Amino acid sequence: MKKIKLTIGALLITGVGFTTNPTSQPTKQELIKEITINIEDLIEFVKEDQYNGRMITKELSNTYVQNLIDILSKVEDLNTLTK
Repeated sequence: MKKIKLTIGALLITGVGFTTNPTSQPTKQELIKEITINIEDLIEFVKEDQYNGRMITKELSNTYVQNLIDILSKVEDLNTLTK
């Protein structure tokens, strides 16, 4: 659980600091899109680790994936509210 919290925190920090043009700030929509892509990537990485036997247990990887899906759902809800 700590890994997920740290990962999401790191994603949020890098997402907020990431800009293509240093003179302009990314919009909320751009930040939400970047966070969504990063979470989807994390889900794939955890599934790949489970498949390759790099996770401690299958239950742990399933818990990570479920937590990431829950976070992704909340980000998508946030996205619909900001439109």
